[in-house]
Amino acid sequence: MTAYAPLRLNLEHARIERNHVVRHAATLRSALAGYDGSENGGFLRAIGRPDLLKEIRGVCRRRRRDLTDVVQLGIGGSSLGGQAICGALLPPHHNEFAERGQLRFHFPDNIDPESFSALLDSLDPRRTLVHVVSKSGGTLETQAQLHALLEVFRQSRGFSPAKSFVVTTGASGALREFAEDEGVPLLTFPEDIAGRFSVFTASGLLIPALCGVPVARILAGARRMEARCRDDAMAGPAGRLAALLYEHDQLQGRPIHVDLIYADALALSGAWFVQLWAESLGKGGRGPTPVTARGATDQHSQLQLYMDGPDDKVYTVIRVERFRERVKVGRRGAPAAIAGRQLAEVFAAEAQGTTEALVAAERPLVELTVPRIGPEAVGELLFMRQLQTALAGSLYRVDPFVQPGVEAGKQAALRILRGESAAEEKAGGPADPPPAIRSGSPVG
Repeated sequence: MTAYAPLRLNLEHARIERNHVVRHAATLRSALAGYDGSENGGFLRAIGRPDLLKEIRGVCRRRRRDLTDVVQLGIGGSSLGGQAICGALLPPHHNEFAERGQLRFHFPDNIDPESFSALLDSLDPRRTLVHVVSKSGGTLETQAQLHALLEVFRQSRGFSPAKSFVVTTGASGALREFAEDEGVPLLTFPEDIAGRFSVFTASGLLIPALCGVPVARILAGARRMEARCRDDAMAGPAGRLAALLYEHDQLQGRPIHVDLIYADALALSGAWFVQLWAESLGKGGRGPTPVTARGATDQHSQLQLYMDGPDDKVYTVIRVERFRERVKVGRRGAPAAIAGRQLAEVFAAEAQGTTEALVAAERPLVELTVPRIGPEAVGELLFMRQLQTALAGSLYRVDPFVQPGVEAGKQAALRILRGESAAEEKAGGPADPPPAIRSGSPVG
């Protein structure tokens, strides 16, 4: 096994005085201690709960040997964590080149009828395991996914949800009722963990585990980062990032936080973090705007703005020191500077060149280096960003574990589907369907 090296954080070019970051130390330490003793600290406790790992291993042991596909139905926090882990730790194009005995994984993460129909067409109900995730059990999109899939799967002879489904949900709700009625195995969605903080539960770990990812090593990496943060007066890299990004947003006029990710394997962790950062902190008229960019691709689409546009952003350059594969540029390559080089060398030069250009343009920049992508490193990175977000909540003085804006949109969608107008819903009376959704009416 390759020796594990921890990720490194460099704040040399962050363009914030050290005392402006350090002054938040007491707040950060108090917040961390407060989460330890509160219901909201469930995301901290999850990485040390053997019962959650035992449930996951139980499903893996019991899975049928004839399976070819695993599907996770869920949206947002009930999908993005598993995607981030699979994207980082399973080979690129895994589904296209899966060999006999290897499971293909699918995270539809939406209810677009065209993409969902294509997924259904690709699945054999007799050889597919479906994992349905919703803490509340009533998430509209997840329920729609579930019953659309059931509509198709029930047409397959011998299909039984009890043999083909696993459900992760809370203590009550429509999804739990479905599982109990159909005899479907139930896994724990801890009541003290918000959905977008659930990556270290079955919500984020079951599909990777079924596909062969050593999830215990992910949890070990998370615990290493936890210890690192607890042993530091500033709550470690998580606390430093929380304080620095808060300072740039609230006091330096830089509310846009850009992750420049120079590793395709970590791209989905960027999408996962966008939800975590935005949904947790965007409240009360305040909150940063997270953006992800793919290096080196987005040097050709966004970097001009970052270099020569408004100075309203802070950048985190995320790169990998040692890649798992080696690809060589031919000796006839042009320009001569790339001839005979490893592709990783060219990639590293692109990342360093972008870093130096941003520094020269006096743009604030953080460097986050992952020595080598592996299970421990992924656990370390995901835990750091969860704790970073929770600690930032204490600086913004918001509850990072609620999402009232999202709930408002869900309720509006349900009202529209019921055919009620907003005014009539407030009045509590019946309503005719709005013109845009009456049968036969044009939309738009």
